Amino acid sequence: VVAVEYPSRLFKRSRYQSMGYQLDFDAHFLRWMLSDGAGACVLSSQPNSANEVVLRVDWIHTKSFSGDYPVCMQMGRNSNDSTMSFMDFASFAEAEAAGALALRQNIRLLPQLFEVAVHEYTQLVKSHFVMPDKVDHFLSHYSSEKLGKVCDELMQKAGLAIPRTKWFSNLVECGNTGSASIFIMLADLMRKRKLVAGEKIFCFVPESGRFTVSYMMLTVVAANVDAPHNKQVNTGSAPSTILLPDVTEVAPPHDPNRVADTPMRDTLQALAAIWHDYRSNVWRMPLLKRILNGGFTRDDYLRWMENWIPQVQEGSKWMRQAISNLPAEFTELHDLIHTHAGEEQNDFMLLFKDYRDAGGRIESIDDLQRNPGGEALNAYMHRVSNDTLPIGLLGGIYIIEGTGQRIIPALLPTLRQQLDLPEHCFRFLKYHGENDINHLTRWLQALSIVLSKGTVVERKHRAELIVKTARHVASLYLLQWEYL
Repeated sequence: VVAVEYPSRLFKRSRYQSMGYQLDFDAHFLRWMLSDGAGACVLSSQPNSANEVVLRVDWIHTKSFSGDYPVCMQMGRNSNDSTMSFMDFASFAEAEAAGALALRQNIRLLPQLFEVAVHEYTQLVKSHFVMPDKVDHFLSHYSSEKLGKVCDELMQKAGLAIPRTKWFSNLVECGNTGSASIFIMLADLMRKRKLVAGEKIFCFVPESGRFTVSYMMLTVVAANVDAPHNKQVNTGSAPSTILLPDVTEVAPPHDPNRVADTPMRDTLQALAAIWHDYRSNVWRMPLLKRILNGGFTRDDYLRWMENWIPQVQEGSKWMRQAISNLPAEFTELHDLIHTHAGEEQNDFMLLFKDYRDAGGRIESIDDLQRNPGGEALNAYMHRVSNDTLPIGLLGGIYIIEGTGQRIIPALLPTLRQQLDLPEHCFRFLKYHGENDINHLTRWLQALSIVLSKGTVVERKHRAELIVKTARHVASLYLLQWEYL
């Protein structure tokens, strides 16, 4: 298996001088992020006893999200939002002069890639294909140390972090060698570290052209250091069908006597899986396609807000309703939700003002109506808040606040570019993107309170309510998106 990267031909100084350096940051970004490099691995059906170090491929898991997002890296247009390709210019010389032949990265979309990757990794952990505490070496491909830290932080938030002492990177010495990166890293790992027979090497490769994530687990079969007596070495091959969903009789590769994860971790993993599917489906919705394809209009924006404002208006109402139904032992939770409801009670007025400033014709907020999806979502949230134990509400908040923190900020720069509107018409969207991270931090506190009180059975029941509500809210929120 061979991979070669030679991007320096694209990034010659002479080319950028000829364009007068009048290029956007997206074009300059990759110029300092990619390096030349080549790497290879020899694969065979049997270990080569002549080699000092031999690694076995246990499994490879690759998943594409190309249908979920627009192109994140491209060459052929003079901006990431342009609908004009290099072929539409009168000559290639004019296309070059306009910057249409420069390689670009849409850096506003890039953070979404690592969120996608971490959620897919969570699924592998949940399915027992990866056990973070059993990983001896973690090789993660990323283009900058900053993105490596982002990846680490997301893994920590999911409660599935691999200690940084186990990470291995040659980025400082080699740079980002693209598709050759993982092979060069493996070669450097074998050269720089003393590997022990039986050790596990976990590799992660994200691809940002149009979002594909790949994971690979390797086992050290032969090494220059003998395995400790207490470390068993399995030399058998893993079945190639092990990752297929319809295979039910393959025993999971984990110790059944292992202590069960905490309710908090199990709940976060279950919620991550729901979010993973919800996020993918949102990015496929016609409304978002219009935004990402450059066809979003002021009328689209106004119609979106006319449907959204009544939902936001109801938010603080069902939160306060839930507070009144909380049992006495959840006083701390009562205070947290009360604070959150207080912060959001006037949000709908801010959004309505943005709507009016953008040209909205409906004068009274009471004349706005939710679409059928919004009606269903609102009715469901009110029903849950009326439960004798309205704990499930936390699952709904996870989806709603997550949308504000993770999806809206990714859309805001594109909305600004397409809509000829003053900045104050986007105040609510900007505010939500900046503050929902604080809201989610508070949500995490609330979840901790709920899952730390009572018996094991009670905690398990509450976790199930939260996960179930999140699943239902995700479905209903998608219905609201669809009707838009």
